Amino acid sequence: MIAYKLQETQEEKNKQPRYSRKQRREMLRPKTLMRELLSIIHEYFPGLINQLKNVEDKRNKSYVKYEIEILLLERILGAIFSVDSMRAQTFDFNDETAINNIVEILKIDPLGELPHHDTINNCFEQLNPSELEIIIQNMIKALTRRNTFNDSRVRGKYWQVLIDGTTICSFNERHCDRCLFRRYKNKKGEVTRIEYYHSVLEAKLVLHENLVFSICTVFIENEDGIPEEGELWSMDYDEPSHEKMKQDCELKAFYRLSDKLKTMFPRLSICITADGLYPCKQVFEISRDNNWHYILRFKEGCIRTLYESYNLARMRNPPDQSFSIIKDGKVLDYFYENGFVYDEFIINVAECKDSSVEYSFVFITDLKIDRDNCENTIIYGRRRWRIENEGFKVQKQHGYYLKHMFSKDYNAMKIHYFLIQIAHAIGQLLDHGSDVMKILKLAKKHFHKKLLECFKAHILTVDDLIYAESPKKTRLIK
Repeated sequence: MIAYKLQETQEEKNKQPRYSRKQRREMLRPKTLMRELLSIIHEYFPGLINQLKNVEDKRNKSYVKYEIEILLLERILGAIFSVDSMRAQTFDFNDETAINNIVEILKIDPLGELPHHDTINNCFEQLNPSELEIIIQNMIKALTRRNTFNDSRVRGKYWQVLIDGTTICSFNERHCDRCLFRRYKNKKGEVTRIEYYHSVLEAKLVLHENLVFSICTVFIENEDGIPEEGELWSMDYDEPSHEKMKQDCELKAFYRLSDKLKTMFPRLSICITADGLYPCKQVFEISRDNNWHYILRFKEGCIRTLYESYNLARMRNPPDQSFSIIKDGKVLDYFYENGFVYDEFIINVAECKDSSVEYSFVFITDLKIDRDNCENTIIYGRRRWRIENEGFKVQKQHGYYLKHMFSKDYNAMKIHYFLIQIAHAIGQLLDHGSDVMKILKLAKKHFHKKLLECFKAHILTVDDLIYAESPKKTRLIK
């Protein structure tokens, strides 16, 4: 049985049995770990392997030696196993056992070799990224259809979607015409450095407290090309008379992402959560038109008139709209007020002053706030940091190498990005569902490296595949 546990009380930790070093070695047996990995894939994403086979391959068929599913699966497993480069992936998978295991997972004819990393990247340069977005869409549908995650919903009704942007790679020289650019100047106004970079706006679905899954992605990119390097280095570029280029940005990308998200999941009940960039009329309109709700970080400078109205209400501090609790040795002071008017929108505000930090947490929402749900509204709002911590930070610093440039080609970079999202979805469920991970308390990166060792040490058998594909009851322990 796959146990899935997010939090443990101290009493539960003390009750856990102690394991000898020999017992711990037994838990790390290759057969055990390989079965757990395949079980997670078949339990949560039973159609994934077939979907990889159905991806449209744009290569010339007469030159194709390896089918598309082989290339995609190898890259997904490389990300799960914390392989840090395409060259390292070619080296690590150059193993008879690894080759046989990929054959067994895909149920294809035997292979003499696995594709070289240049072969993989050459294919990815031609692949349509939307093909992988369809797979991610199907993975999310599989998760939201399960009763397993129903208690993740905001107020028991709305799936929470976190929105944030991040840089995925940067360069000292122009990479392509789609690059974003940032000019650094000294006190004299002279340009000292130009940074070129690629960014992405990501929507992630929250499932329980520690799980966030990519649900929709938009790349922030300049579609019409960027000025020549000589022009960007010139001080004249800053002159008022100079027609400066208006770059793509996170807020513009959100407008595209909202259309895309609504098209992909037209019936999904959504509550958007984002940082202080997003409180504005356009975002309120999008939420209303899409029949979504929102909980947004609110701070000084967001909407001046609304912030002033909120401050006046806060100064009055009506006793029926404020209360305090003590939790984990911290004093939490709450305040809420409904019915602020901004343009044609009715906006409600919830605030929490945590004695352990210097600033207050303030959020605006279109959901009604009362004494019973004020605390949870703040908790939902503070989940925004999950996209940075459990999302981008894990993918960049804990084994998925999101910021590594696996290919120099921009289209191939997008393919790698989406495959990392697929791998991260599987990896999160494995991290939180594996008995070995919970008992031995391994660091994620070390655990995933151990998976690679096991993948190269144990040849999957028919019994392993039958076990992995057999129905299992997932036990959620809260």
